[in-house]
Amino acid sequence: MPLFACAALAIALQDPQNDLNPATAFARPAAAPKAQQDPVQEPQPQEPVAGSEGAATGLDALDDGLLDFEREYQSGWNVDVSGYLKFAFVGSNTRRVIAGSDRLRGLSVTAARMWVDAEVEGWQLRFGFRGERHSGLGYLGLVGEVEELRLFELVAKREFNENVNLQIGRIRNPFLQSALYDDNQLLFFERTFQGEDWDAFTNGATLNVRIGDLEGFLGVHNGIDNFGSSVAITGRGLWHVTGDRGGMHINEGPFDAPEEFALTVGGAAYIDTETDDVSSQALEAYASWRPVYFAGEVVDKGEGLGDLYSWGVTAAVLLGDSFTLQGRVENFDRDDGTDVYRVGFTHYLEGHDIKWHLEYADAESNAPLANLGTLTVGAQFSF
Repeated sequence: MPLFACAALAIALQDPQNDLNPATAFARPAAAPKAQQDPVQEPQPQEPVAGSEGAATGLDALDDGLLDFEREYQSGWNVDVSGYLKFAFVGSNTRRVIAGSDRLRGLSVTAARMWVDAEVEGWQLRFGFRGERHSGLGYLGLVGEVEELRLFELVAKREFNENVNLQIGRIRNPFLQSALYDDNQLLFFERTFQGEDWDAFTNGATLNVRIGDLEGFLGVHNGIDNFGSSVAITGRGLWHVTGDRGGMHINEGPFDAPEEFALTVGGAAYIDTETDDVSSQALEAYASWRPVYFAGEVVDKGEGLGDLYSWGVTAAVLLGDSFTLQGRVENFDRDDGTDVYRVGFTHYLEGHDIKWHLEYADAESNAPLANLGTLTVGAQFSF
């Protein structure tokens, strides 16, 4: 029997005068009074039962019981729903993108996310749903498009104290900060190329420990064969040289950076027990001194140092209270050798919740499909 039904029946049974009480509902009707019976006596006032003043009965008691249950349910779970939508117009006049189309020019819903967060007995739970096929690399002509929502993130997080926490579930690898931002926390409309490459969710666990100005991450995830025998192990260390969190802010860029100078430097290593082909190392640095912001990252991917490395540098300045002007240069040392130059302008209408972007990107590559220039006008709405 449902819990609400049990609660209602129990309360009703406690009141013999309630119409829901089976002892009253199914009792034999009293015999009709005879004509010669004595006159009806006036009812005598009864002494109130001790402790019964103000006690709810009948439907009032039922309402009070349901309200108590609802309050207990909400205080135990603390459920919250959030998410965002991202829209973009991406246009290019420099290449043929797909068969039958001479130019890339169109409006798309590039991202749709929804999270359900709850807290139970000290554990923070998160269920994440995404609707896009991928986040999109619009500056390379690969624009995301939304389909049906599907579960992509499932996290159980426990904070043992302010310096130690553990995450278990389907989570991101803690290898690189540009991959750990959510898409609605970005400075540009889209993240760095390396951030996009490492923005993936796999089954595993991550331990985060902070001691003074030093912070470390240890991640153990499924390896390249997913549910096979291989294990992926990530170690990442950060030094917050100045500032409470150094240059590591909740959101990317200078908009909500602290006023004082903040600097963070760090490095990471990723190994797979099955193969050396995906082993990677990274160096990263972040600095802000409002209104300016700088970030840089170098990733070496593949067997041996210097085998396949990529790098990126980002700079931004806050104009007034709600505008940023930013630039980014990236190099992907792939087989085709690609360089991307991006400049952009962002207007924060309601912080990172509501903002719009105007950006231009120029890609130079030995691969014909990655050699292009694109204009992006994007908007984001978070709830």
